[in-house]
Amino acid sequence: MKRYAIFFPQFHRIKVNDLAWGYGFTDWSLVSVANAFDYWKRRSPVCGFYDLADERAVEQQFSSAARAGIEGFGIYHYWFEDGSELGAVERYLSHAKLPVDFGYFYIWANESWSKRWAGKDTEILKTVSTEPGQDEIRRHVGYLQPYMASTCYTRVSGRPLFLIYRPEFFKDAAVTLASYRKEFERVGLNPLIGYCMKSLSDIEYSGYFDFCYLFEPRMFFNFSGLRKLKLLHAVYRKIIHAVPYAIAEKWSMLVGKLLKRGSRTYTFKNFLDYFVSSDRDQMVSQLKCPVQNILVSGWNNAPRYRQHFTELEVPDAAEFSVMLSTALENPKYSSDYPLLCNAWNEWSEGAAIEPCYYLGDALLRAYLKK
Repeated sequence: MKRYAIFFPQFHRIKVNDLAWGYGFTDWSLVSVANAFDYWKRRSPVCGFYDLADERAVEQQFSSAARAGIEGFGIYHYWFEDGSELGAVERYLSHAKLPVDFGYFYIWANESWSKRWAGKDTEILKTVSTEPGQDEIRRHVGYLQPYMASTCYTRVSGRPLFLIYRPEFFKDAAVTLASYRKEFERVGLNPLIGYCMKSLSDIEYSGYFDFCYLFEPRMFFNFSGLRKLKLLHAVYRKIIHAVPYAIAEKWSMLVGKLLKRGSRTYTFKNFLDYFVSSDRDQMVSQLKCPVQNILVSGWNNAPRYRQHFTELEVPDAAEFSVMLSTALENPKYSSDYPLLCNAWNEWSEGAAIEPCYYLGDALLRAYLKK
């Protein structure tokens, strides 16, 4: 089973961030402040804070991962009503020669950007359409087509992979999916289109997507307490489909404040108990499409949410190995699809197996151990 990692491309300047957060802002701004004021246990890459607008830095990232034994990246892809964003890594991929046998595919992060994590939930920065029209879909597929045609782009049974992060964001996911399939077919592509499952309510999408990934640790966070209730998710979905996105964000923020006071910390043992549980196994059995795992290397969004952070403690190598073995040995998980780890470099959410100045590279070595 191939072992990939999610790649987070938000480490270069773009105009929308300059205007929203201040000139020169990148996610390194969040990491450096969290480190300086001890909002968390410090972390940063061994190689220092890199600028992905510099193609040499992008090349170094791909080369470092390949040398370590990572076989590819699932790369977050940002597409909005007005087109692509955060495209430095994609510009590099449009012409670069990647390491031998190193692949990649795109994960469309299909959600609008707001200032929610700064407490300004109604200030929308970039909008993803909940009902994309055919012209927008044509532009999007036209943008994706040369990447999917590349020999480096990851395929399963000869078909390129394309993963959608939030199917519930669309007013009618089945209709939107059918429109994308039609447009891909028009340009001579027949991709396998999957989705990220983050709650029990997402089981319904397994009937019309080609595959899915269990997105951890979001699935874990949503698996207990009030968040487990399908009714709560159903109400939220009705809200986001019935009102403007800014209003939906405001209501979601208010509900979130009611459900959560201050910070929440989970041990990795908490996570492992869930990961190997019969409840999770039974959930997987309900899915109607092939399923694969997204493993987790810890999580801490204190750089964004500060005292309202959610943390999953960083595992030690032995704990990580238990999770990995479970994912590799359970026949319910499809070996046709690459195993993913969240993430290679999502430093601003405390999720990285890229070698860390403070934490070392134990998790990277554990992930790649045969």
